[in-house]
Order: sequence, then C-alpha cells, then structure tokens
Amino acid sequence: MGKYRSRSGCLTCRARRVKCDETHPVCKACSKKNRPCQWEEPHTKFKDYRPGAPSSTKSATDGTDDENEERDNLESNDVDDEERDADDEDEEMVAADGTGEGGRNQATSQRDIQSSSRAGQPLDALSSSLPSPTSQLFPPYYATTAITSGGVSMAMLLQHDNPDTQTHTPIQQTRPIYSSQPVPLTHREAVLVHHFTENLGRWLDCTDATHQFTLGVPEKVKHCLVLGHAVLAFAARHCKQHDVAEAAYQSCISLLIMRLNDENASHDETLLCAIVILHFYEQLSLPSRVGSEDEQQHLAGCSAIIRSSQGYHFVDPSAPTLREAAFWVYVRQCIHNATMNKQLPDIDFSLQLHPEPSSMRDVHPLARLRLETAWSNQMAWNLARVVNYCFDGSEPYSEMSPKMEQWQNLWELVQTWMRDRPAGFNAIYEGPAGDQGPFPNIWFTADWHAVSFCFYHFACIMLLRYKPGSKLATHNMGSLSEPDHQILKHARAICGAAKSSKETATLAIIVRHTVFVWGPLVSDTKEREEVVQILAQVEKDHVWPTMWIINALRVEWGISSNPTASISPMEF
Repeated sequence: MGKYRSRSGCLTCRARRVKCDETHPVCKACSKKNRPCQWEEPHTKFKDYRPGAPSSTKSATDGTDDENEERDNLESNDVDDEERDADDEDEEMVAADGTGEGGRNQATSQRDIQSSSRAGQPLDALSSSLPSPTSQLFPPYYATTAITSGGVSMAMLLQHDNPDTQTHTPIQQTRPIYSSQPVPLTHREAVLVHHFTENLGRWLDCTDATHQFTLGVPEKVKHCLVLGHAVLAFAARHCKQHDVAEAAYQSCISLLIMRLNDENASHDETLLCAIVILHFYEQLSLPSRVGSEDEQQHLAGCSAIIRSSQGYHFVDPSAPTLREAAFWVYVRQCIHNATMNKQLPDIDFSLQLHPEPSSMRDVHPLARLRLETAWSNQMAWNLARVVNYCFDGSEPYSEMSPKMEQWQNLWELVQTWMRDRPAGFNAIYEGPAGDQGPFPNIWFTADWHAVSFCFYHFACIMLLRYKPGSKLATHNMGSLSEPDHQILKHARAICGAAKSSKETATLAIIVRHTVFVWGPLVSDTKEREEVVQILAQVEKDHVWPTMWIINALRVEWGISSNPTASISPMEF
C-alpha cells in the first residue's frame, strides 16, 4: 500500500515526500536522520470563492479536506517503522536521480518550483553586464518563508526601496536553504570561496590548530545557502566588490531571519558559522566610530543562539566540531567589541572549560593539534574574564575590597597559563629589530601561538591598567608611573609580533583594538610612526577601518590639527 503524507507535517518531511508523525519540536523522521526539522508558521488559509464551481470544502477525490486527511492518516498507519525507514531511503534515491515511479514528473515539478522560488541571484547575475534574474546561487532544499504578524515576509521587509523589485509578487512558498547533495559553484562564486580559504579562514581559525573554518566551511557552502551567502559577502567585501558583497549580505540576512525562527537553530553548526562570519563582514563595513550601535545590536541579537549552542554549562576548549569552533570565534569577537566600547563582554562566564588543557595528554601525534587548540582558547577565555573584570564597575576600587582579591586571582591565572603552556607556544626568535624599526622581531611557528602571545600581553595590560588603587595616566610622558612603563613593555611585545608576521592579519587587528588602552602612553616618535604604519596597513590590505583611530591617536599625541578628530576615544 502506498504512503500518504499529511498536510500538517514538518516542512522537511513534506519536501522529502515522506510520512511525518508531527511530533514537536522534532519529528521522528528528522530525529532519526539528524535533519533540521522545520515547521510552517501558523497562519490562516484563504480559499478562492468561485461561483458555480464545486464547494471549496470538497476535493477532487469526493471528500472534504478533513475526511481526506483522516483517510490518509489511517492508510499510512499500515506502514510500520522499518518499512517507513526503508521507503525513506528509496525515496531519497528517487529524488536524487529522478527515476522510478513518478520520478520524471517529480523532477519536472521540482524544476518548476525552483524557477519560481529563488533565494537570491548568483554572483554572475549581480554584474550589470550579465543580468540573469531567473538563475540561482544553489539548487534548493525546501524551507518556509517567515511571516510576520501582518502577513509580510521578513525577506520583503529587508528589500531595498527599489520600485523594480517591489513590482514583483514576493515569494510566500518554500525557499531553498539546504541541499542534501553538494551543489557546484559558479566560477565567480568559486573565486570568492577560494579567496576565503586562502586569506580569511585564518581570521576565524586564529586559535584553532585544526583550521576547521578554512577546511570545513568551503565544503559546507555547497549544502547551505545561508552559509554560502555569508562567505560570499565576507570575501567580496574583503576584495572591495562592494555591490556583490551587499547583495550577498542582504540575501543572507533574510534567510538567517527565517532560520532563527527554528527552535533547533542553536544546533545547526552551519548557521552558527554564518553568524560569526557575518559579524566579520559587518566589522569591515561599519562606520568608523567607537561604539557602533549596529555592531552591538548584531552581537546582542546573536548572543542568545551562540550561548545556547553549548548547553550543559560546559564548553570544550579543544573545539572538536565546527559548533564549538564558532563559539570560540564569538568569544574573540566579544573581546574585541567590549574593548572598543569599554563594556562587559556578552559571554556566559558560568560556563566551565572541560576538559582543562592541563589535564589533556598528547598520546597521539594528531592529538597535539587538539591540545594546542585547547591551550590557545583557554588564553582567550582568560582574557575574556579579565576584560569582564576590568569593565565591571559594580564595586569601588579599593585595595581592601574583594576587587583586589579578584584581581590577584586573575593575575595568577594569566601568569599560570604563561608558565605552563606547551613549549611549542614559545617564539622561535625574539630579539631587537635594529634598523628595521623600534619594535622587536618576534616570530612564531603558527598563528595560534602568536595570537595567544598577544592575548597574554593584552591581559597583563588590562590588569595593570585597572588594578584597584592605581591612578590613571596623566599623559605627562615625563612622569609615567611604573605600571605605565610595564604596560608599554607589553604593548611593544604585541606590536613586535604584529610587525613580524604581517601575513597574520589577526595580530594587526589586535593592535587596532588594544591601542585604546596603551596608545596615549607612547611618547617615542619612531614608535608612534610604527604604530600608525601597522594600523594604516590593516586598512590598506584588509579593508578594516583604522584611519579614525590614527586621527584620534594624533590628537592624543598633540600632533594633529584635523578638526574631524577633535573628539578622542582614547580616554580609558
């Protein structure tokens, strides 16, 4: 006996043409196959009234909708679980090759739906010389369009005020988000994905020795449209293809909003990856000012799903999967945002690291990568805790208050990491630069070694700067305190590492957001010039806005008459 599908099952089962038991929030079929279980938003159905036609409550099979659905359910109950699983596999093969009973008709029907249900144009279609409104980025898998209470799709709300686009009827049916089979990229898409792999993946993998974003994301963009648009937006923005980047970004945002409505979104690693990649895009595109509301709103909006992705009050610093790797990217982004805006990082510090890096043993040659990732992420976690302590003004600064005890514990935590970290984290060379500049040459064997080194020194800077009872710098360079001199020593180490590894953009980005703390203390002319050069190179090579920071620094140093830089963000 053939299987009948219900009309109210999950969208995933309906798209795959299999029986759904309608269990919320995850049905049995999706749970078995570990698929995202998506449900249609509740809405009222309206049927056209046609005078003289059969009653709208009667179907072509001579029964009411309710009678037909009840009959479908009764007949489908004759299929037991084992037969259902076997049929699922058979139907997946039919859907893949378009053969079998009704296969040709199904394939034709899918093509008809695809041609009328596009999530976005391909990169080729974004070129004015190659218009292609009917082409697509990836072949579709099916999901629902999110509907607001007013009946308008979120994607429609995100459209630009373009009269040409608004004359078309918005697609209210299913939209392609996932594909069970890898979908080939166009040449222009492949160029941008390759650029991500060659240049931008290391930004996200800077504390991950296994390079999960660099190695895993390019493969997954062929399956996930949301992730594909995020990667294309980031890469195009870095390549200064602004129109392409903006189009991909808007497509990604509209799909992301739909996907966030799913209760299981926090378990979708491709969605988590898309979120943190989009944040990098936004950092390259934000107006040049401190405290950007757009940046804060993005992190605030995404923090809940990122934080809930861990669960169980534990987080693995070795980041064995992309889900954990995305969490650690988010932690680093929170550190950056908190430092730039002098605010608490939006991180759940009740989470505990498990396993502790010190308890892990290098018993296999490849286990070293997992071990080093754990040590690097532990330093990132230590820095996040330090930043949280420094910007928490809930207690008065007094050496007799519990604040001093907390400070001492954090200082010991940071120094213990430096003392116990694996020997591979040591620099392979550290020495004066001589005629090459004022900052020392400091070379490392891997990005995560250098980034952890800079995180350590920045943690020391923050703790010295915000030690209870310490006085703020007077900016009188002839009367710097001993803690100020120590801060400059740590700052020189960060600048030396960034200057010595120019190909590691993350190090220069660390200089960018830490300079707010130590920049005003720099008095040496050559050091000032080198700092400005590092910052200027970040904007030139990586489109990361820094000119406003350079102008603010010059105001602090009293060497600029630029009226646009009269307000300084350096007052920490």
